[in-house]
Amino acid sequence: MLGIVLQKGDDRLLGALALQKCKDFTVYLPADDPAEPDYQAQLQFRHGNWQQVQEELVCLLEPGALPDKSFVGRILRAARRHPDFDVYHVNILGQKPFPRKASTRTIFQRCIASDAQAPLSSFVFRTPRLREKAVLRADGSLQPLSTVLACAGERPVRAVWLQKLDWTAPEGGTDPAAREALVREKLDLFRWTESFFGDDNYPLSVGDQLDLFAREVALLYPSYTPEDLKELMGSFQVAQGTMRKMRASNALKSALKQRQKNLQ
Repeated sequence: MLGIVLQKGDDRLLGALALQKCKDFTVYLPADDPAEPDYQAQLQFRHGNWQQVQEELVCLLEPGALPDKSFVGRILRAARRHPDFDVYHVNILGQKPFPRKASTRTIFQRCIASDAQAPLSSFVFRTPRLREKAVLRADGSLQPLSTVLACAGERPVRAVWLQKLDWTAPEGGTDPAAREALVREKLDLFRWTESFFGDDNYPLSVGDQLDLFAREVALLYPSYTPEDLKELMGSFQVAQGTMRKMRASNALKSALKQRQKNLQ
């Protein structure tokens, strides 16, 4: 009933999955992955990615995730007891838990405005819904938060009761190009959420939204000039109109001032 997609046959993850109390799941690995034979007798395997999952539910476990032995069983129990949800969420160990039912506005506020940890590995999707609503990066991989919001739509996300996931966030790259790519992806996410929520229903006030966007734009300094960043800031929907354009400019000036201070 659950398809678990792995980026690679990570021994740490495969070992954790082999210890699951509930065995009603299939592990999906890349076609060229060599790790499968080591666990052939303990796990059911197929080759493919999330688009090839045949089970009703799908979870994408990244190398930083470490599920405990009740992970699969509690997910399936939540799906059976609460079948009217398209997305389920497993809280991260050591983090403040999400509400039992979290709207897309709440998810955005927790993950973006408050920087709560909610990696893609902590969400479980109805497989047909993921195929229909997935938001892809340019390289074809899933954009995590956009995909979660799009799959949830107008319905809330249901928490998997009593279950938590041990998660180790990947270390941020020190290469300037890698750092810029992360900022650019965040800005793309902001742009996507403007269309998803719309101006009247955005989860933040206009002022908070401008401050949030400006702080991220300012991270591109000094690789980009203030003039370049001003143009970028002005491209967001929230910055349109005479008054908002002025507010956006002021928000960016404050963010750049703080950025310059941090770089000293």
